[in-house]
Amino acid sequence: MKVAVVHYHLEPGGVTRVIENTLDAFAQFPEQTKFVALSGRPYQGQKIQDVAVVEGLDYITHSQTADSTRLRENLEKAARTALGTAPDLWHVHNHSLGKNPALPEAIYQLAERGHPLLLHIHDFAEDGRPGNYHALSPVRNRLYPAGSHIRYAALNRRDHHFLADLSCNHPAPILLPNAIPEPPDAKSPRQTVDLPEQLHLYPVRAVRRKNLGELALLAAAHSDLHFANSLGPTNPEFRPKYERWKAFSAEQNLPLTFGIGENPDLSFSEVVNASQALVTTSVAEGFGLGFLEPWTFGKNLFGRNIPEVTEDFADLGLELDHLYSRMELPLELLPKQELESRIASALKKLYIGYECALPESALDMAKNSICHNGKIDFGRLDEPFQEMLVSIVSNSPDLAVEIQAQANLANLTSRTLEANASAVRENFSQDAYAQRLWTVYNELTTAKDDRVENLNGNILLKHFLNPVRMNLLRTD
Repeated sequence: MKVAVVHYHLEPGGVTRVIENTLDAFAQFPEQTKFVALSGRPYQGQKIQDVAVVEGLDYITHSQTADSTRLRENLEKAARTALGTAPDLWHVHNHSLGKNPALPEAIYQLAERGHPLLLHIHDFAEDGRPGNYHALSPVRNRLYPAGSHIRYAALNRRDHHFLADLSCNHPAPILLPNAIPEPPDAKSPRQTVDLPEQLHLYPVRAVRRKNLGELALLAAAHSDLHFANSLGPTNPEFRPKYERWKAFSAEQNLPLTFGIGENPDLSFSEVVNASQALVTTSVAEGFGLGFLEPWTFGKNLFGRNIPEVTEDFADLGLELDHLYSRMELPLELLPKQELESRIASALKKLYIGYECALPESALDMAKNSICHNGKIDFGRLDEPFQEMLVSIVSNSPDLAVEIQAQANLANLTSRTLEANASAVRENFSQDAYAQRLWTVYNELTTAKDDRVENLNGNILLKHFLNPVRMNLLRTD
């Protein structure tokens, strides 16, 4: 079977790791499968053997034009050149995210031409990304093709439920949680590299939803520990906020390092092995790799939970009860009128961005979700409010103690570490992932291609666009 894997780019990050892990998983079937990865940018890694750069596939800005037919032709040509023939299947990642409006139309054209398609969705334009959604305006009526030769794959039960509602009366979506490969052999950091003691590592590339302000809050409340994230942003739009967090943390003299993994003298495994524990403060995830991978490294995980993602993991035996779902501080620490005004403005802008009418009770619903019993969830605030609170906590031993109690960074028992590692290996192995995906591939390539219909994407928008989900950190 010949498979063309498609993504906008192969820069280090979540989707690229999924693609790398997928090809690793299929390495045991070299006689059965041949892959080519099609990317809009050159691949700088080592794991993917066959990569072709396709003109017009990369992210585009609002000022750039997108030629869907040419992109489809470029994809077909690149796949045929690499595979020798047209692929038996197209495995496409995040086609509907809105990073390049040419891609969904190109995919729709492939569907109309009878090509089997697995549309693997990690993130949604309908989920707090109104700018992406707006960029899709010209192709929105052809965003979600449906037919017997087309299947959708979701990373978690929430998204699977939403996609099942979307594709009612058509082939059901597939629940396809990511594989978690065995980590490389742990290496101790080289003696020439001086890493902080009591290091608590947040192993992520900096993007806004990763909630770096909360990492600063943890650092402000734990002067005896040192916190760090791995990598800086690739998105230039987030760079100013990232640089501001670096400057602010230095001004506050916080035990916090940004981009610690960018040291060329250190490998990722070396930094992980030198860490006392791993942390997460993310407020939104497609799959939740950060909740699973630490246990395979033999490390404790602390920080913020995302129940709508991790409930799947809890059902499979992972113990995550020590994580917090809210990081609360007294509401009175913030200017009430300014906070309410900012929530109201963000709601209005969000609903305008999605071309929807604002519900009458939207402001009360959002406020009641963000604030409970005179307490506000730090992770629902934008950067200026977060800075304000971190500054206050830095100068308040009593508030620092409150943060420490909520964060609960005490090491877990060896039994919990071992049980969680075992649950991850049992349920998310690469072998199991390859077998599941192989079954899907075979079902698709033997399906009869029929008339293509377009699914109503407004169904997804109704699921995601809800005032109780409002988070100032996820608004423009």
